[in-house]
Amino acid sequence: MSGVGPRVPAEDGRAPARTRRPPSPATGTTEGPGRPDRLLRRAGTASLLALGGLLAMSPLIGAAGPGGSPAFLVAGLLLGLPHGAVDHLVPARLSARARPRAARVALLVVYTAVAGAGLAAFRAAPDLALVGFLVVSVVHFGTADVAFHAERDRRPVRARVPAVLAYGGPPVVVPLALWRDQVDPLLAAVAPRAPALLTVEVRALALATVLGAVAVTAIRNARAGRARDAVEPVLLAGLFGTVPPALAVGAYFAAWHSCRHVARLLRHDPRNTADLAAGRVGPPLRRFARQAAAPTAVAVAALIALVAWPGHRSDPLPATFAVLAALTLPHAVLVAWADRRAREPSGRTR
Repeated sequence: MSGVGPRVPAEDGRAPARTRRPPSPATGTTEGPGRPDRLLRRAGTASLLALGGLLAMSPLIGAAGPGGSPAFLVAGLLLGLPHGAVDHLVPARLSARARPRAARVALLVVYTAVAGAGLAAFRAAPDLALVGFLVVSVVHFGTADVAFHAERDRRPVRARVPAVLAYGGPPVVVPLALWRDQVDPLLAAVAPRAPALLTVEVRALALATVLGAVAVTAIRNARAGRARDAVEPVLLAGLFGTVPPALAVGAYFAAWHSCRHVARLLRHDPRNTADLAAGRVGPPLRRFARQAAAPTAVAVAALIALVAWPGHRSDPLPATFAVLAALTLPHAVLVAWADRRAREPSGRTR
């Protein structure tokens, strides 16, 4: 969208002035293409350096060594857990009018109910629930990166299928296809028959599709002058192809997906406007930590209760995975709604 509005004759007969875009809710500066958001650019750089460094060390990480420990996966998932802990505050931040406390409480109740339904699905039909979760994860991870790039560059979001697959496919599809010896036991711990549903042919076709999307997206970004965006899907494909999946997925979730989402949340909170405009990230981060503390504690408490339940298996991975997968469903729906609303003419950004 252009930053120039319609030229309306002025009442005093003077030449009309150009209509400028309203200030960004987080930076206080006039938005326009080609002026990247400073906070999001820094978050993107941090995540790129983190996973790029891990990829550089991949020759030193043995496939059968400590890097394959499920502890890395559990740790990464828990470290990234707070990124969805303030979902109940997002609608109010994207709305032009204040929402009553009752509305926020109602949203939290619905959110919890949807998560509970997802957890029940894992207990009733774990195999189908796991396959569905993998599909949702690809879409959620991919659209999250597409929206992150668009918001960083202050341009409209265009969630093309190749781009969604290029960014969301590597964390899910590449380990499934190339690390079967390590991935299948983890899948079987959560859903015993899931590995059999994902046949060799299904995995090979999915991998070929994702790698093709990576190539197409990298070329498109390079031609558009976005060199760093062109590198990212290639880096992700390389990372998940060479680093043991438990370590790679844990690092990706904590240092890439969650880091970028938290940066967007900080930018959308109107109370952070002055701090971010002045380059201060500490106060917004502390504000976010206070907001996310209680919901995160509740989720961790629920996880501990499931693991410690009498008669439950001692392996914490199935319970951890089921809880986080259940929380992913309402989180993904809410994020998709927020991104869609932000693209509407009445939304905050365009």
